[in-house]
Amino acid sequence: MKKILNFSLLTVLLLPNLLNFAGEQAIAQTAIDEDKLNTVNGMPWAGGGLPFSKLVNIQDTLVNSALGKVVIDAHGEDPLSSLIKSPFSGPRPGRFVVVSLWGSKIEGCFAKVVVQTAPADGQATLEQIAPTTIELGIDGQILQLTPSPNSKVRGFSGKYTYTEYENNQNVSYSNTWYMSDTLFAINADAANILRKAQPKEVRARLTFANGDTKVFPIGKGTVKHWQEAYGFNSACTAPNQP
Repeated sequence: MKKILNFSLLTVLLLPNLLNFAGEQAIAQTAIDEDKLNTVNGMPWAGGGLPFSKLVNIQDTLVNSALGKVVIDAHGEDPLSSLIKSPFSGPRPGRFVVVSLWGSKIEGCFAKVVVQTAPADGQATLEQIAPTTIELGIDGQILQLTPSPNSKVRGFSGKYTYTEYENNQNVSYSNTWYMSDTLFAINADAANILRKAQPKEVRARLTFANGDTKVFPIGKGTVKHWQEAYGFNSACTAPNQP
């Protein structure tokens, strides 16, 4: 994959830091090295190999010490495949995937949203896939998150091939898929709302830089683990911060 553009949001909402530290402990279902969550060079289509809808210990790659907890969700759409819908198997014209990561680490809380799309015409701009807000409908209220002011939305593109069955034979085609990677600001107030969410599917809305929106579900299996994922550092501040 190649990096295509850095996109810096002009307007972001700074969420205030609160002043307590909980450090609650919960039993994780699996563990993942911190380096495997590093998306600086992009992410495989649909986050291939990541553990989804499970409470995951984030551990130091070198010494296996606990650094945080995370739960990862994935939503996929495959509108152009009428017979076999398989949005997570790989890019194909019309497929669209959202991978979201929710959790807390020693240094604070985070929510990351990765948008991947394989447009039928092979054309997309970062403004079409770079979210400026994510809204979550939680227990009758709307939680709105904006990108972290300390990070930039990153954009990537990659080539892929796929086959179509035509005239009694498989014909190969090539096309381009695109990805954005956005880190959202999470403070203790936001983390507390997520921790208290009822364990059921949550509807989310992404608003992109060009004004378009996408509504998608976050699964019950993910939502029920928000409590533990944000319980690792419910204050969302580093230990040495006041």
